[in-house]
Amino acid sequence: MTSRSLIVAALTSAALLVSPTVALAAPDAGTLPMPPPPAATAKAPAATTDAGTPGPTDAGTAAGAPAPAKAAVAEAPPPPPQKVAPDTFDNALKAYFDGKPRDAAGPLYAWLQATPRTDDNYAWGQYFLARSLIDLGLTHAGATYLARIARERSNPNVLPRALDALKGLTDRPHDEVMIDEQVFGALDLGFLPDETGAYAHYQQGLVDLRVGNERWANTHFSKLPETSAEASHAKFALLVTRLKQVKDPPEEMVKDFLALSQDEKLTREARNEAALAVARLRYEKKDFPGALEAYGKVKLPELDPGRASLYLEEAWTRYKLGDLRAALGILTTLDAPTFRDEFMPDKYLLRALIFRDLCHYLPAKRAAKELTRRYADSLESVRNREDLSQDARLRRAANAHGGTQRAAKFVSLLDLEGERLGRYAGSFGDRLFGHLTRLYDLSHAEAVRVYDARLQEAVRQEADTLLRAAEQVRLMEYEVGLKLYERVKKGAQVVAAEEEEMLSPAQVAFKFDNEYWNDELKSYRVRIESRCIEETP
Repeated sequence: MTSRSLIVAALTSAALLVSPTVALAAPDAGTLPMPPPPAATAKAPAATTDAGTPGPTDAGTAAGAPAPAKAAVAEAPPPPPQKVAPDTFDNALKAYFDGKPRDAAGPLYAWLQATPRTDDNYAWGQYFLARSLIDLGLTHAGATYLARIARERSNPNVLPRALDALKGLTDRPHDEVMIDEQVFGALDLGFLPDETGAYAHYQQGLVDLRVGNERWANTHFSKLPETSAEASHAKFALLVTRLKQVKDPPEEMVKDFLALSQDEKLTREARNEAALAVARLRYEKKDFPGALEAYGKVKLPELDPGRASLYLEEAWTRYKLGDLRAALGILTTLDAPTFRDEFMPDKYLLRALIFRDLCHYLPAKRAAKELTRRYADSLESVRNREDLSQDARLRRAANAHGGTQRAAKFVSLLDLEGERLGRYAGSFGDRLFGHLTRLYDLSHAEAVRVYDARLQEAVRQEADTLLRAAEQVRLMEYEVGLKLYERVKKGAQVVAAEEEEMLSPAQVAFKFDNEYWNDELKSYRVRIESRCIEETP
């Protein structure tokens, strides 16, 4: 069964970054004032950078002095911003509200480039450019402009809208550092509306928990309304943090997790994680019936095949209860095509243990050998001290959960949006298209760096899991080999067969014909007799 360290790791990966699902705010939602009509357009500065601030002049070039030799290969300075018509901002807003974000994005960017940051409508221009990009499926580019508004805080009327839109992006792959830490984790909380302030308190409390400062985290969490979803998520994060710090979790902690598993303010995923926490803690306390009951509280969508890890943990629990045939039936479920690529070395160990306990020694030996056969390439890579991140099976296992999974999804999102950006090359214009191309290139390089760092640690943990399982099956093979050649003493008899539980009138049994149906995955049972011998006195 999963060791305590793996239990805590599984809980931690799901707890500290749970965010409530929030709908995107409509551009005209709420009572916030709309931007006033633009005043007379100010003349653009003589030279500005891409950000709209005055750029440095090249004194040597202006004086006509010869440039040094290295200047010949230096990058050319960015072209000065083009002048825009006075009604550019109004026309762009009209295009956006007419449902034409593609027509609005290019003019808004050109207007921002030609307008000083002190203009009353500058923050509104950033906001509607961000919303246009998000509507076009370029969510990361839109989030970048929303984050700028949150950091600059130049217009108090725009800021709440920008924060609401950012909050709506946190339920999908996003730049965790830019949004969670640099925006919500660093906001001045005194001026925010209640709902946005609660979310910011929650994120800042999570940041404190990650660095081990629970007292500061409690200060933020205590300001959350008790009836809010953020308060329930905060309780879950605190419980997981405390679980890592205690060797023998008290029963009160189990009850707290159980209460969260029934909290309707949490998402279904968060409630399931709380139920799994109850099951795992009860398993550690050897309360196997209680653990099995908690596994039954995990609610999945109808016809959902379920989680491989959940099935495997339930199989271990049934094995500990002595229900070997039900445990073997769950292992049959894990042979379904849906789960065949899952990284589950313990599955083969458990199957070998069940066959051994039923004295089917040859099947037990075959099950043990199946692990080393299936994972032979990965085990060879570990022994040869190769780069484990290049092993396809270990890499897939590392990408299946935790921070590595989130980082991989964000890299995939940047790849997808980078390809999508090419569709708008003509309508955006050279300047906006070039700017967004550079933005996605830099963001992708940083996302890959973060992903590679997390991947290295994750594949090492998966390799440790594989090595432990491989060592246990080698011991199993040795033990089964001794049993095969053990002499049977005179007078020994076969253990009496267990009586099978009769089916109720509401139940129907079908013989398994190697077809897997999602609605049947939880009900497989194996009919197998024990071959064990008991000695008579």
